[in-house]
Amino acid sequence: MQPLGPQDPARIAGYRVLGRLGVGGMGVVLLGRSAGGTLVAVKLIRAEYADDAAFRTRFRREVAIARRVRTRYAVPVVDADTEAAAPWLATAFVPGPSLADAVAATGPLPARSVRALGGMLAEALEAVHAAGMVHRDVKPGNVLLAVDGPRLIDFGIARALDDTVLTATDAVVGSPGFLSPEQAQGRPVGPPSDIFSLGCVLAHAASGVRPFGGGPVEALLFRTVYDPPQLDGVPAGLRPVVEACLAKEPGERPTAAELRAACAEDDAGQTWLPTSVTHLIAERSARMLALPEIEATQLDATAPTAPSDAPDTAGGARPPGRRRMLTYLASGAAGLAVAGSTAWLLGRDGDGDGGTGRRDTSRPVLHLALQADLTGPARRHGKAAEQGARLAVAEHNADEDNPFTLALTTADDRGDVSGAESAARRLAADGRIAAVIGATGADAVGATLDTYDGAGLTLVGVLDGDIRHLNRILLTARPSNALHLYPAAQYLGLHDLDDIAVVDDESEYGRQVTRLFAEGLRGTGGRRVLPETVPADARDTDARVRAMVAKSPGAVVYGGGADGIARFARALAGTGYRGPRIASQAAHDPDFPDRAGASADGWLVVSTATDPLAAPAARAFTRAFRARHRADPPSFAAEAYDVVRLVAACARKLDRPRPTRHDLLPALRRTTYEGVSKTYAFEPENGGYVGAGAFFYRVTGGRFRFLGSDHRKV
Repeated sequence: MQPLGPQDPARIAGYRVLGRLGVGGMGVVLLGRSAGGTLVAVKLIRAEYADDAAFRTRFRREVAIARRVRTRYAVPVVDADTEAAAPWLATAFVPGPSLADAVAATGPLPARSVRALGGMLAEALEAVHAAGMVHRDVKPGNVLLAVDGPRLIDFGIARALDDTVLTATDAVVGSPGFLSPEQAQGRPVGPPSDIFSLGCVLAHAASGVRPFGGGPVEALLFRTVYDPPQLDGVPAGLRPVVEACLAKEPGERPTAAELRAACAEDDAGQTWLPTSVTHLIAERSARMLALPEIEATQLDATAPTAPSDAPDTAGGARPPGRRRMLTYLASGAAGLAVAGSTAWLLGRDGDGDGGTGRRDTSRPVLHLALQADLTGPARRHGKAAEQGARLAVAEHNADEDNPFTLALTTADDRGDVSGAESAARRLAADGRIAAVIGATGADAVGATLDTYDGAGLTLVGVLDGDIRHLNRILLTARPSNALHLYPAAQYLGLHDLDDIAVVDDESEYGRQVTRLFAEGLRGTGGRRVLPETVPADARDTDARVRAMVAKSPGAVVYGGGADGIARFARALAGTGYRGPRIASQAAHDPDFPDRAGASADGWLVVSTATDPLAAPAARAFTRAFRARHRADPPSFAAEAYDVVRLVAACARKLDRPRPTRHDLLPALRRTTYEGVSKTYAFEPENGGYVGAGAFFYRVTGGRFRFLGSDHRKV
């Protein structure tokens, strides 16, 4: 990072500018930090281009498209202002080096790393192309390296910038040495152009040199169009893949999906980078940790401001500090135009009774919605969330000191994409609704984001932890899939366990859960990880498990989904293995002990749902739930209850007679709320959950026994 120049701003919107990350023809890239401490890369466009009306139009379009690109291997746009005097956009900051820097510092990558790199970047391009875009500048400098995979940067804006500036006939758009023949000739480009560029990147990563050499630009372009690539330094096992990407004719190149499949064979749970590069990532991450702390804004949702180091009210240990969590990650080598969207949302025309049958017409009504799977495969959780939400509404409305009442609209999305899209359109079009509570699956949540984003309507997700769903309108009220096993890593470290078998089932959920967890284990204490892949539908599960146990693992961590855990547990029990067995969130379902039987006993399960029957802070909630529903509260009822109260507390804190959904959108991300299940706080820029929010359970006699969140007491 370089010092700020005399013309660089000290602040951009809500971001304090810390230094320069780079300078280009269109503007400057700055390192910014939010009030909550989140680091972002801010691309600030030069004023001379901002004055171009055509540029503005294209920039707005490309930023909107870039927001729709959802892939774990592309840096997401988290904020932007396309109407500012100097337009800007902010992306998540990745502290790791670029591929260009890593190759220059440590030399070519080993073949397995290059193959893994190709598969992950192909997945990123798949998402870019699915959004109707062509990157047009895939090169080593636009690939950042992280322990959980590469990040493709500068997607979604290249076309806006290049179309404005490079308007001359036969202008070449891209970086010579990594562009396609059609780019070199100034012809129209499509997705195959990006595949050619990716082939050049892979050749460079494997050999350390460009496949078409160097020298004058004109000679380089000529060789790109007419000469075969020089792949002498590329290992023989990689050449067929690279050569296919570098076909001169666009139609002869593989698609991104085909390339991803071709590279997938060596990307099953292994450490994808060599030690020399992971050390480089750790060094750069440590520099970011050395920056001065900035205290996040705390908006107490109930009474006086709670201290930032308040204990876990669900009966657990103090939440891990932000610096501790970052150290764990770093040392792992570490639209829709809605009528009335700006209308008043607090009106006097809502039902306002919270399901009690008594309507209070003396106070304005804040309308909320619950989108949930009420009749589909996850209806157990959806119904639990509905019961918890309705209890919160009823209690709020019974308190005459509250300046407004609540009304709750429910939308059943059946847990599928089409149902979710339909539900989101209906709720977004209702201009009265101020916020939506989501209690549905990952696919359904992903299908709603464009609609809610276009409407400026906040979605607070109770169940979803998918890391692909970063969006300006989404708040996740639980730790992400990638981070919720952090307490399990602490547990393994406390007991000095090594040779950890980390099991992935090849699902998207399994990849998200296991990849960063495994890297964290390797980095914090240098623990040996035994990566294993056992697909949920594998016919040879027993044989795979026996082979795993033969390696004498010190503990087994199953990070796969619900479909395979019971079968895996039965196979593991059949081997006689008696070491620690740990499962992730997906196993916290009665189906697991029901289907696994006695084989489930003894498993330690890490879940983001508290047990209201055992958590001291939830006693009053449990009594009220029993009185209302004549039953014990199930999993995720307390979390939905908390989220309704969080939104209401935030609206009350605004101290406005008629706040809009657009008032709530930024305010919710700055709110800290002490709930009955846990303390809720969010990253202001990306809506990610902050702090401790995972709990241990032990399966005993076919039931889940709550152990709390303190790994030292498990």
